[in-house]
Amino acid sequence: MADIDPSIVVLAEYQGQGWLVGGVAHIDDLLANTLPPNVSIEIVQCESDSEIYRLWEEYCGEPVPGTMPWAIHPGIMRRIRRVTEGDYIQFAPWSALLDNDALAVIRNFATMALNDAAAQVVLTFHIAADAPRGTADMAALRCGLIENELSAGGVALNRIRRIAGDPASVVAGSAENQRIGLALRKG
Repeated sequence: MADIDPSIVVLAEYQGQGWLVGGVAHIDDLLANTLPPNVSIEIVQCESDSEIYRLWEEYCGEPVPGTMPWAIHPGIMRRIRRVTEGDYIQFAPWSALLDNDALAVIRNFATMALNDAAAQVVLTFHIAADAPRGTADMAALRCGLIENELSAGGVALNRIRRIAGDPASVVAGSAENQRIGLALRKG
């Protein structure tokens, strides 16, 4: 099975699991985080297993019987999302643990904030309108831990602001409920 378009890596995501459905020739570089700059990454949200296989056929051609797309580790999916969607910290459900990937993102972001002293640091959390009780408390705890790490990296606490994303744009139980975005804003 050969990739139809070798300049793109396509990942299908269904129920929190990622699958490599296009750009199979780049799997080693994808896993090692050494993709060449001319190769783009696209993440496609799927509604069913059959949609994953349809995409795999679309990008790679007729599959060999008995084979299936490569499953991609959730940690690698988080790393890829940070690259493709900007800086954010993805937490496990009902957890405030800052893993090594999260700490690296925060350190890099603190450096960016120190290099742009006029910008305000904005932490954006998302809570669905129908989220379970305690979700807001969990978001506040997560923001507090990120603020502590930013402060330890030299960012003054008076430069950090929290904002809530639009609740109508978030589905309860989605990964968006577990994410805190980091951004620099002028003014």
